[in-house]
Formats: sequence, structure tokens, C-alpha cells
Amino acid sequence: MNRARYPILPLLVLATTLLTGCGGGMTAAELDASYLVALEESAGPARRMEEDPERLEAALAGVREYFGDVTRASVRELTAQVYAPDAYLNDNLAAVRGADAIETYFLDAIESADVLRLEFLATAVDGIDVYVRWRMHMEVPALNRGEPMISYGMSQFRFDEAGRVLLHKDFWDSASGLFEHVPVLGRVLRHLRPAH
Repeated sequence: MNRARYPILPLLVLATTLLTGCGGGMTAAELDASYLVALEESAGPARRMEEDPERLEAALAGVREYFGDVTRASVRELTAQVYAPDAYLNDNLAAVRGADAIETYFLDAIESADVLRLEFLATAVDGIDVYVRWRMHMEVPALNRGEPMISYGMSQFRFDEAGRVLLHKDFWDSASGLFEHVPVLGRVLRHLRPAH
């Protein structure tokens, strides 16, 4: 690698600054620690969905509707129905607590997106944990020259007695799913990723 052409330290500082800024100021360790606390706190009130397939389908239908085509209007209308008042959300970029804060977070997140929707591809249930594999479609004019972007991931959900989300943790590669499409930063991330 030619150091004059790739001044790696300044690029890493830039990437770290951008990633931390996009993550609400939380480090990866802080995001993980908050998730572990939320797992413990939600264990008691979470409903075992495998024992009640109808309740599971109703809960998943609410989440599917919420993420089927995310708009400002749908977020305002559906967040309090889909998320419990003290729900926890961790999407690898930020950790948010409470339905009101989750609503604000999603309203901010879709501010610059023309299209944001998830397709549920498969579901697995293990006691109180429901795992959903998904494909996310995004169109953000400032990213990828406005062309559609697709990213794959998985979410873990825990639901309360009313079928509302208590815990929502996303597992996805935010670097390739989102940050690789940021001008300059995307080139840095692609350069740093090992070839397969």
C-alpha cells in the first residue's frame, strides 16, 4: 500500500468520527452492554410466543405492517401500537428506550429516505425470543446516487402480554448495509474490508 496515496490514520479517524456520530455517541461496547441489560429486564414480562401461535402471528403482523413501508405518517400512527411504553430498540447504530423515543428515532431516521421498507423472509421462535430474517430496501438521495440499496439482517423481538414489542435488537452489517454508500467513507470501508 502506498502511504502517500492512502493516509490511513486520518481516514480511520474520519470513519470513527462518522460512525460514532451516526450511533448517537455510543460505542459498540456501550451498545452491547445496553442490550445485555435489556435482555435481563425484558425476560420477566416477555410472553412465550411459541405457546400461542395466534398471538405470535398477531404480534408479527403488527411489526410487519410497521416496517412494510415506513413513512412519517405510519411511524406516528403505529409506534405506540407496536412498541410497549418502555420498549428497547438497538439497531447497531443506536440504543433507544421507550416508545416515544423510538418514534422520534424512526422519524429522524426516515427524514432523508424516499423509501424504507423491510420484507420478512423467515421467522424462528425460541421461548420468549422471536427471530426474523429480513431484507431491507432503502432509497436515500444522498447515498448511492439515489439508487436503491438492499441489505439483509435479522432481528430479535420479545413481546409483552398485549403483543407489543418489549425488545427489538437488529443484527446486520451496518457498514455494508449503509455506511459503504456514504461518499468517501464508503471507499474507506471497501478498502479496509479483506477480499474474499
